[in-house]
Amino acid sequence: MRPSRYRRSHTIRRRNSGVSLVEYVLGLAILAIVLVGVGLFFLSQPRLLDPVFQFRAVSLAETLSEQVLAVKYDEKNKPEKQSRCSVNCTKAKKFGVDGSESQLSDFNDVDDFQLWCNNGESGATGAIDGEELATQLNLPETQLYRRFTVETCVAVNDDDPANIFKQVEIKVSIDKGSTLSFVLHRYNIR
Repeated sequence: MRPSRYRRSHTIRRRNSGVSLVEYVLGLAILAIVLVGVGLFFLSQPRLLDPVFQFRAVSLAETLSEQVLAVKYDEKNKPEKQSRCSVNCTKAKKFGVDGSESQLSDFNDVDDFQLWCNNGESGATGAIDGEELATQLNLPETQLYRRFTVETCVAVNDDDPANIFKQVEIKVSIDKGSTLSFVLHRYNIR
């Protein structure tokens, strides 16, 4: 006996209708594995600083380094007399912010840039906000530097008594994430 037409068409429709529960669960499991794999791939990639932000960070650090070069090496230097302080002019206990300097316009020697260091040594108070620093540097459109923080740490390198210099490390961070670091050596010259 042959099945009727009705039964054949009904059987065919039933096979094509929807997805079984096993197929659905299997599909979700495969999708989850793929999503976890993609997520782990992107998390393992190093975060790169956007070129626009790199340019702004470099311009901020460059302008700040010009300020470091514009002030005296030490308070005891006398540029008008073309004389410099003696080899031992900067001692560890006297090194750092003098107390009266609170902003860039007050800085009169390299030691004062220690104010914006996060190490808490020699009068350091911590990193400065990028927008505030841009204002003090008289940069145009200071709001462009809102997401930056700038840290400047000063250390005396006296390993070679004939070549003592102050090392100024400038770190520009964006949103407490990527950081660009610059190191500037300032020598005791006339």
